[in-house]
Amino acid sequence: MLLRFRVENFASLRDETELSLIAADDHPGIATWPLPRDSLRALPAVGIFGTNASGKSNVIKALHFARDAVRYSHQRWLPEEPIPGRWPFRLDTSSATRPSEFAFDIVVGEVRYEYGFALDDEVIQREWLYAFPKGRRQVYFEREHGALRFGNHLTGQRELIAEVVRPNSLYLSAAAAQNHPQLGRIYGWFGPRQMASVRPETSASPRGGPPDERMLDLLRFADLGIVGAEFVEPTAEEIERRIARAGNARRVIEPTPRLELAHTAKVPSGRATLPWRWESTGTRAWFDLLQPAIQVLDIGGLLIVDDLGTGLHPLLTAQLLRLFHDPATNQHGAQLVFNSHDVGLLGRHHGVTLARDQVWLTEKDPAGATRLYPLTEFRVRDGLDDVEGRYLKGRYGGVPFFDEDLLASLSGFDPNAPKQSN
Repeated sequence: MLLRFRVENFASLRDETELSLIAADDHPGIATWPLPRDSLRALPAVGIFGTNASGKSNVIKALHFARDAVRYSHQRWLPEEPIPGRWPFRLDTSSATRPSEFAFDIVVGEVRYEYGFALDDEVIQREWLYAFPKGRRQVYFEREHGALRFGNHLTGQRELIAEVVRPNSLYLSAAAAQNHPQLGRIYGWFGPRQMASVRPETSASPRGGPPDERMLDLLRFADLGIVGAEFVEPTAEEIERRIARAGNARRVIEPTPRLELAHTAKVPSGRATLPWRWESTGTRAWFDLLQPAIQVLDIGGLLIVDDLGTGLHPLLTAQLLRLFHDPATNQHGAQLVFNSHDVGLLGRHHGVTLARDQVWLTEKDPAGATRLYPLTEFRVRDGLDDVEGRYLKGRYGGVPFFDEDLLASLSGFDPNAPKQSN
């Protein structure tokens, strides 16, 4: 499970920023999980809300960058090349030369770990991994400007790995490439099955393999008219078009079948398939969400969604949240982290509502830096207060300010001019 994520000096997140999935309240009926040797519990979902350009997506991008650094820095980042994708705060004179820092507080196999690193455009400046098997910190390793120090609790070929790690790659990434058993388990938490993500754009073709029965049930549940899925052979005309597009490439055009969703139809079979490009935006968005959602629910992973609700009916968005909230469908500690403009998830009309400790807000200060803060900073009574209405009225911040004078100047209307009587 993810307990906390911290980031500093990435995109608009100039100052140290923390997103927490530690429950601040009791949540009867919602799937929460106790922390090892602790009285605290972890939440199944948190959502980030705020205005456009306030930094909501930058929190998600920071998670993606840190995850990809762990996955790929040793095997894909090129020696002697700048670190790809680093994005320091740009709106002042000092942040570009400061390192960007990322840290994860996670639970793997009933043990809590803290893993983090700091880097600039060229090298990893710091990296650390601590374990808390009995509540007290055990140092696995600490890295400072290229120098590595190991704790007694980290075994295996740690010095050999230190010899192959590059200045611009993470030790954890190098250790996984060398099949280090202890560190491989931590690395696995960042893997594509354990830590999945969905971006707002819908795919050009169905993602993943054919849907299983559970996924088909959820497609039917969404009331989209879908009754199944089939592999369809391309027509002769489609094959001819592929050959024409290939031109002089002289490559063999294989008639590979494609996956299409089957809909209720007034034909003898009672069903007909549609090409993926003809499916609605909502159908494609729901399909793209379901496969990674089922995957992480099966194993207790983390699903990260940028702009949850794009193309979806608000009631359908709430049903995705319900899969993570319901202990019957979330039995392994799966979690959902998302940002969204669907403020209906704050209200009482969708049947599934985010509690106050599941809601985070973003707004920018006059210098353009993002502030991320929880709704628990305000006095909110779950189930009693109209959180949605109060949010839209600006009681909690995180909503746009509209300058009526600017609008008036565009239209030539002066709202302060005295009204003329007839």
